[in-house]
Amino acid sequence: MKINPSNPEVNLLKSLENNKQQDKGAEQKPEPKKDEYVPGDKETVTTYEIDIAKVQEKSEKAFKSLRAIVTQLMERQGYTVEKLENKDADYQIEVDDIAREEAAELIAEDGPLGAEAVSDRILDFAKAVSGGDKSRLDNLKGAIDKAFQEVENKLGTLPDVSQKTYDLTMEKLNSWAEE
Repeated sequence: MKINPSNPEVNLLKSLENNKQQDKGAEQKPEPKKDEYVPGDKETVTTYEIDIAKVQEKSEKAFKSLRAIVTQLMERQGYTVEKLENKDADYQIEVDDIAREEAAELIAEDGPLGAEAVSDRILDFAKAVSGGDKSRLDNLKGAIDKAFQEVENKLGTLPDVSQKTYDLTMEKLNSWAEE
């Protein structure tokens, strides 16, 4: 599975996976059931791997939408990748109304980068990476806390949609624990 280091959502997912790997020896968990064969593969794929692949696919699709908005914004202002690679140049990229509206659609309540959709993907990943083991909930929450903190340390104060995403994620994890 490839991880895109420039995608904060994927970084959060990667952080959860890393914490799971570190905790691997602490508890014994049941092996994921093998129930699906991917044509062309020599091995059977586990449910765990399938679930993570689905979350990764959804995340990448949302990220590509955001990347397209930024690319189109730059192109409308006459910038190219080659031009931007010149670190000595002075860039004056302004967010125009088109990009602002497209970005607003992405982070809207029903958008693919909205708090609801992102918190759903984080929850799905948490369930998959834990193999559905609720005893790992504290570890999962710790990984999510750490990931959000790392993003905030790098970017500064996070926008409201990020805080709402965090809050919804924690609510959903708590609801899952009570199921």
